[in-house]
Amino acid sequence: MALMERESAPIYDLNQNVFLIGFMGAGKSSVARKIARECHVASLDLDTFIERRCGMPISEIFEKHGEEKFREIETLTLQTFADSDEHIIISCGGGIVCRERNIEILKNTKNYTVHLKTDADTAARRISDISTRPLFNDLESARARCLSRMPAYEDAADVTIDTKGLGVYAVSQQVIYQLKGEGILCQRRG
Repeated sequence: MALMERESAPIYDLNQNVFLIGFMGAGKSSVARKIARECHVASLDLDTFIERRCGMPISEIFEKHGEEKFREIETLTLQTFADSDEHIIISCGGGIVCRERNIEILKNTKNYTVHLKTDADTAARRISDISTRPLFNDLESARARCLSRMPAYEDAADVTIDTKGLGVYAVSQQVIYQLKGEGILCQRRG
C-alpha cells in the first residue's frame, strides 16, 4: 500500500532557481533535502559542492587559502548555478551575503531567494559539530556575526521564514506553501 501511495504522490517542477539563505544552523540544507524528496525536485548544498570540487572541507580551504579565496570560489559557484536553467533548490552557506556581488546574484529576477531566519543561540543548539563551522568560534562572536548579517539576508531575500521553534518538516512545508503560492513550484501535469 505504501508503494501505491508513493507512486500517486504529485511530482513538481520548479520554474526558477530557489536559493535558501540564512545564518549557520538555520536548517537550509535539511530543508532543501526535505523539499527535494517530497516534491521530486533536485537540490544541492553549495558548500558541499565546493568541498567536493576543491577536494577539501571548507575549514581546510579557510586554513590553507583564507576566507577571501573561499568567498571568490563561492561567488563563482553561485553565479554558475544562478545562470543554470535546470531550476533546483540550492542551500547556501551562511556567509553567502558577505559579498555584495552575491546579493546581486541572489536578487536576480531569474532566481527566488528564501531567507530562513534564525538567531545564534538557536543555531548553536542545532549544530552538532561546530568544528566544521570555521566562523562559529564562540557564541558571542556568532551572535554578533548573525546580527551583522541580518540586514544583508533581508536585502537578498524575496521572502523570510522565521525558523525559531520549528523543525525541518514545518519549515519545509512553509517554504513549499510559499513556492506554490508564487507559482514557482508547479505540479507536473499528466
